[in-house]
Amino acid sequence: MRFLDKHTARDKELLRLEREHDQLRRALSLAPVVPLVEPYPRGWTKTYVLRDDIRRRIDVAVFRTVLAAVNQRIWSREPDFILPDGQTYRLRPRIILPLEWKRLPWPASHRRLFTYGPWEEELLPRRSYRRRRLVVGFSIRNPWWLEEDVQPWMITHQRVELPEVRRRIAEIDARFTHTRGRERLGNLHGRKDWWHRRRPAGLTLREETALSTPSPI
Repeated sequence: MRFLDKHTARDKELLRLEREHDQLRRALSLAPVVPLVEPYPRGWTKTYVLRDDIRRRIDVAVFRTVLAAVNQRIWSREPDFILPDGQTYRLRPRIILPLEWKRLPWPASHRRLFTYGPWEEELLPRRSYRRRRLVVGFSIRNPWWLEEDVQPWMITHQRVELPEVRRRIAEIDARFTHTRGRERLGNLHGRKDWWHRRRPAGLTLREETALSTPSPI
């Protein structure tokens, strides 16, 4: 076998393994979900509910409609909802963007509960404080009529396990690791240094040598 033919056959094999890997991963994601015989708790969830005095009001339908539009649910392993950096993971009403606000067929009784402006929003899934952002939209003016409800998160369904599929995926991953297949696939798809990103883009060998050589005093 000639040199170019050998490398062409290797590239074809890598591309075939990549297609097989994608099909196997898709099979895992499309596996059927079946109910568990005995559900088990896994963490805690926090969401908003209406206060007792609000549920006894005549206009409770207004608050229920608004709650359905702004309610959110957050998850935590511990019931105190503490982030890894020590900060408290707080539940906040969802911010309605201006485009969505125009499409809501709400009367004045619903819209009077909101205020327009820039609001700090936590990105979901939860991030540290540095990953928060300011969002311009409509938020609840005063959420006094809301209270937080913490409940255990129960796992009631589970996806069917496919051990043969996972074993084959592990074999392909090991093949890619030992032959640097991911790096080669990145080059074949036009994404050079996409897998490892070990050096800045556009850094030539001469520039690398110049950076590693100490400058004369």
